[in-house]
Amino acid sequence: MKVLLLHPDDNFESLQARSDCDLIVDLGRAPESFYDEWRHRVGCEIFSIFDLAIEVEDLLAWRDLLRVGLGYAVDQFGVDWWDVIGLLLQPQMQELRLAQRLADKIVACKRLTASRPSPVGNALRLRLGCAFEVTAAGVGGRLTRGVRRYGRAAANLGFGQLRQVIYDKYDAQYFWRRRFTSPARRSSEPVVLLPSAYSNVTRAAFRFADVLPEQRFLLVLARESGGISPVPGNVQVETLAAFAGTRPDAGELRELESDWQRLENSLRTHPEFELIARLGVFDVGKRWLRWCLAVRNAWNSVFEHRTVVSCLSADDSNPYTRIPLILARQRQLPAVACHHGALDGMMAFKRPAFSTYLVKGEMERDYMARVCGMDSALLQIGGARDPRQDRLLWSDLAPWIVFFTEPYEADLWRTGPIYRDVIPRLCAAARQAGKRVVVKLHPFESLRQRRRMLDRTLNPEDRKLVNIIAAPLSREMLAKTWCAVTVESTTAFECATVGIPAFLCGWLRHAYVGYARQYSRFGVAQMIDHADDLLSLPRMVKAAIPPADLRDRLMSPIAPGRLSELLCNSQPVTLR
Repeated sequence: MKVLLLHPDDNFESLQARSDCDLIVDLGRAPESFYDEWRHRVGCEIFSIFDLAIEVEDLLAWRDLLRVGLGYAVDQFGVDWWDVIGLLLQPQMQELRLAQRLADKIVACKRLTASRPSPVGNALRLRLGCAFEVTAAGVGGRLTRGVRRYGRAAANLGFGQLRQVIYDKYDAQYFWRRRFTSPARRSSEPVVLLPSAYSNVTRAAFRFADVLPEQRFLLVLARESGGISPVPGNVQVETLAAFAGTRPDAGELRELESDWQRLENSLRTHPEFELIARLGVFDVGKRWLRWCLAVRNAWNSVFEHRTVVSCLSADDSNPYTRIPLILARQRQLPAVACHHGALDGMMAFKRPAFSTYLVKGEMERDYMARVCGMDSALLQIGGARDPRQDRLLWSDLAPWIVFFTEPYEADLWRTGPIYRDVIPRLCAAARQAGKRVVVKLHPFESLRQRRRMLDRTLNPEDRKLVNIIAAPLSREMLAKTWCAVTVESTTAFECATVGIPAFLCGWLRHAYVGYARQYSRFGVAQMIDHADDLLSLPRMVKAAIPPADLRDRLMSPIAPGRLSELLCNSQPVTLR
């Protein structure tokens, strides 16, 4: 049996001349229609490694697995760095669990070929012990691919996005940014700390600040691109760079690196981690410690310079916004978390870094407790209603069918085939209904790149029917939406709260998190299982209008008094 592993960065056109494989395994993901086309063209079986994933169950397995690494690398402030860095490593570790399933499936493989190096390829080589070849190996090849990759990124990103990428890669410890930032000033005024690294996290934080207009809040941006406007009058904005100080203490760093090595040695003896350790996955954690300590020191400086009475984080997964929650809790301050989106699948395995978790309504509470197995005692129903949700907005005269996209590449999807599956069929549906198609981009997506993809995907007539929008979601945009189509974006939730029918591309849903099923369970959106079903949208829209009482199940606004009790011990501070 001869098997080829196709890397997500390689396209299927490179297979045109290849006819000596019995099986091609895509290390990325694509719609089944795309694989059907290529099975016919190359004459062998093709499937995605993600076809081996078990939805939700694979997430739940990590709750016990990640606990194995706790207690080794704990610093003087009580931060367990496996509790922070392990979350970053989990996606790659899960990928290697899929590799082990694949090894069991292709145990008869005698020759394994990979289009380029990858952890999955290395894992299969070790498990199968068969002949192994990488067709794009070599320093020159890697250098050329790297130059091309960075060139494409630079061409796709705007100036602000490119600047943030440079900051993230080359100034993670704020060494340069702090030189061009005014030093943080001290203040005794009590504030609720709002940490953020992304614009959608900032929006969620601002909505809670609006609930308590007489309370002072301090938004600290760990990444400059997280800033948005307008800023509520009771929120002061600072950058974390203003609080960053000297480099991490060399002695502490050496001690934690030694602790991390002990952690690695322990994990090597665990059957679930032995192969992962052999492949060097944990090595990067040791390198990340320097960055993590710099971030921790900056957040400690925030607590030292300002009178922080509590911390409210709308993202407790990202180190930038998880670390301040942990530090607040260690200081015995209220540490309150929520999620900026509709649902958070990582709750299936994260250790709580908070004292209270705010869920927006019954759907989110059910997902956290029933699906993720979270302790119900930590859950408090109480969201901060978006002003867009004040009244129902749907109208049969609304002119748009809106495709709310997602940063598919983050989940290793091949975006081109998704667009080819969805957009032309939406154009056909729009013609039937006398509407236009609007492609609304996720904040992480590049307008330039997606516009070029649409130009390649659509014929001239369809292209005239499609607009592409990169602006933030607004009430005006929703008022023009006749129906929404997405995979499992939070926008399906937002549309349901204002009475707009939404449809989920179920055949494209995430391999693990189960969001689409939860949306469907609560009537947020209608799941469709085949691309051709999009052609029937005009006949399905009115039947898919959310019931009037659904909004109350999705969003139960928190009372100002209760939020004040959680954040300020019932003693909100009056503005001076």
